[in-house]
Amino acid sequence: MNCPKLVSKYFTPKIIWYQTDTTVIVRILLQDIKEYFLRVKYDHLLFSTTVNSKNYYIYLYLFGTVIAEKTIHINLEREIKITLIKAHKWTEWLRLCIEKERNPLISVDSAHIYKRDWIIDSLKNIERESFAEYKRRHNITQIMPDVPSTDEEESDDEAMDMLFL
Repeated sequence: MNCPKLVSKYFTPKIIWYQTDTTVIVRILLQDIKEYFLRVKYDHLLFSTTVNSKNYYIYLYLFGTVIAEKTIHINLEREIKITLIKAHKWTEWLRLCIEKERNPLISVDSAHIYKRDWIIDSLKNIERESFAEYKRRHNITQIMPDVPSTDEEESDDEAMDMLFL
C-alpha cells in the first residue's frame, strides 16, 4: 500500500533555548514579526504567526513543568524571546521537549552553556572551618560533638559477644 507523504501547510522556525536554575529561555528565530499568538500552559507551549505570507506553527510538549502565569515574551524584531519560569526550581531539564527524538530545528544556545563541575570545583576550594571554631565564633557551649563514648562501644562489643555464645 503506497501512502502519500504528509505535507503540512505550516512551517516550523528554528528554536534556540537555554536554561538557568529558575528559568527556561526559548528564542524563536523569525524576522519581521508583526503579530503572533502565544499560549503557554504548565506542560506545553503553542506559537503561531504569519510572516511574508508563510504560516509558522510550533507546538511543544515541554520536558518539565512551568508556571504559565509568569511567562514573559518579547518581540525583538529578529526573534521572539520567551522566558518560562520553572515550577520545580533548580532542576535541570535534559532537553526542551519531552520527546526523546532529536528535532533538528531545536538546539541549545551555545553562548549560555556552563558546566556544573566548574561550580562544584570552585566550591571545593573553599576551606571549611572546624566544628570547634564554629562553636567558638558563635559562642555555643551546650552542643557536644557527635563522638561515641567508650561506654557505648563497650556495650556494643558485649552485645556482639552475647550473639555468638
